[in-house]
Amino acid sequence: MGPTLKTCGELLRPLRALMALKQVALQRGHFADQVPYAAAGLLTELVHRGECRASDLAHHRIVDASVVSRQLGQLEQAGLITRRPDPADRRVSLLRATPDGERAVAELERRKAEWIASALASWDDAKVRELTRLLGDAMDDIRRHTINEGICPAGPGTREGTR
Repeated sequence: MGPTLKTCGELLRPLRALMALKQVALQRGHFADQVPYAAAGLLTELVHRGECRASDLAHHRIVDASVVSRQLGQLEQAGLITRRPDPADRRVSLLRATPDGERAVAELERRKAEWIASALASWDDAKVRELTRLLGDAMDDIRRHTINEGICPAGPGTREGTR
């Protein structure tokens, strides 16, 4: 049956607030050191996924390949990633985080965890784990639905490859 539109509409309020907090963190410079902010998520994804193609990163992050390409250029210029030819298709590169990239992500993740721990100081671990599980489940389902529907991040109702 699924949730009602009213209930899902209510969920949008805290999701908008969560996204606004991300912007506040950016504006206050909490996470902008050696990693260009726009590319930090991509570098983190690459560290966690391991070596892969740019198209795989774009698909998983549900963004246009041109966005990934610009961000990868920034990361490469900063010495945080390397490229090598894909042995299966030498026209394509495989990307990997450098040791400096891995250290930058570890520091970024540590600082984010400290920020969240401070903000949620009155919560216990069980409550944080439950929130983690629920958000993870929701994001997995939303990502899967978005990818399966072929919805392009450019806007509602558009499909990948139809620009």
